[in-house]
Amino acid sequence: MMTIIDYEREPKSDIAFIDMKSFYASVECASRGLHPLKTSLCVMSREDNSSGLILASSPVFKQVFGKSNVGRAYDLPFDIKTRRFSYYNAKKQGLPTDSSYIRFIEEWA
Repeated sequence: MMTIIDYEREPKSDIAFIDMKSFYASVECASRGLHPLKTSLCVMSREDNSSGLILASSPVFKQVFGKSNVGRAYDLPFDIKTRRFSYYNAKKQGLPTDSSYIRFIEEWA
């Protein structure tokens, strides 16, 4: 038997929902004075927690690196500490290692 809910008896309040592209990445960009739709930025968990997870990323980051949210640091073609191209990660993923690709990655990392 289904119980009928009387919504008139429920508490009432106003709630605002904000749908924003890549919210946490946008907040990080704004706090650094960067444009969220023109900046390559990702928000990651600490490395000691599952090798660093990508929690949120800007649209540019997703486009440049082909990554979505919930990726891992070792899936990126650069070292997250130095932002230098990682030959090991690139080779493991079958990515090119020519100088123009390396420049491209290091420019956006």
